[in-house]
Amino acid sequence: MRILHTSDWHLGARLGSQDRWPDHLARLRELCAYIDQEAVDILLVAGDVFDEHRAEPLAVIISELARLLASRIEAGLSCVFIAGNHDREHVFPFLRGLQDLVSPTSQRRVIFTERPRLARIESRSNETINLMLLPYPTPVRYDLGDEHWPSPDKKRADLADAVRFRIKELSEETRQTSRGLQTVLCGHFLMRGVKEGHYQLSEQDDVPVEAGDLPSYAYVALGHIHKPQLVGAPHIRYCGSLERMDRAEMGYDKQALLIDINRGGLQEIRELPLHATPFAHVQATSAAELEAAATDLADREHTMVSVTFTLEQGESFGALQARARQLFPRLYGSPEVRWAHAPSSPTHRGDPSVLNRRDVAGTVRAYLQRTLKDDPDAEALRQEADALLAEIESTPL
Repeated sequence: MRILHTSDWHLGARLGSQDRWPDHLARLRELCAYIDQEAVDILLVAGDVFDEHRAEPLAVIISELARLLASRIEAGLSCVFIAGNHDREHVFPFLRGLQDLVSPTSQRRVIFTERPRLARIESRSNETINLMLLPYPTPVRYDLGDEHWPSPDKKRADLADAVRFRIKELSEETRQTSRGLQTVLCGHFLMRGVKEGHYQLSEQDDVPVEAGDLPSYAYVALGHIHKPQLVGAPHIRYCGSLERMDRAEMGYDKQALLIDINRGGLQEIRELPLHATPFAHVQATSAAELEAAATDLADREHTMVSVTFTLEQGESFGALQARARQLFPRLYGSPEVRWAHAPSSPTHRGDPSVLNRRDVAGTVRAYLQRTLKDDPDAEALRQEADALLAEIESTPL
């Protein structure tokens, strides 16, 4: 039995003004090539399938998924998706569109779940495996109802208890009904003790799961952390995100994991490399430096670029901003400006919670960074604010 472990696709994501769909589509095609090349039995997607909530773009995404996967499903591939924290309740069921686009006899090979459950899958070679599927913990998904919590800490503690309870419950069901079968656990959550992950995640605002809470199964396929890594043991792994999502991931290599399991247990784990969109941050003090940076950039057409200018008071920021947009096709946000002799930098230096009352732009940016931390539209709102602030800063008094 061969399983291709992948996660955190974030289909439909944008970074500033840039649509990431072409990048994600290229990576999906790479996954399909591996499915064919390695005779994969199960495509296992460990959460955060989508990063889009509008019906029309979602329909395009589902149509393309069907074009890529339907013939492979008809040939015997099983596709399993669990819901992550970015998979909104009204969005995740769009995967039913993929199920509806294959024949009735093949629909059982498309599994998507927002609730903890078990699934049993038979391969083309008549091997059978048991899957324990654990979506990202939310009160609805883990049957905590509409309870109101006195504090965020209490809510997280109750969710952690609910996750442990469901793992024990499903483990007992597995013990009673799946004797002789190997089991793979697939979850979308934060494991306590991960070395490094997506910069926005921390145990203080997530629901960490202890390694000791996980049953001793053949393999644990995890999603939620964007940097590939194992957790405590070689068979407990985050495969990482399908693509680099932003500049914080510019040093992350991307991969999928090929898992080979038979009745004797885990046989092999292979890392299958994926291409990744390059990111670059350009810093310039003049038009000449901007031009030189563009010349030095190896793949200007595909590289996602951000720009910061350090300028003297009175220099024209507007002209440099316009030139940056001409030079870098994938400039994903408004260029930032730091005035060389301003009392403080307006952008992202030091503690963003400390506001400088003499620096209006810096105060606005710090306020937005702090208050929009958990807003799904935070990046788009910050980019709009940056554009407005840049226009104000470039206007002579």
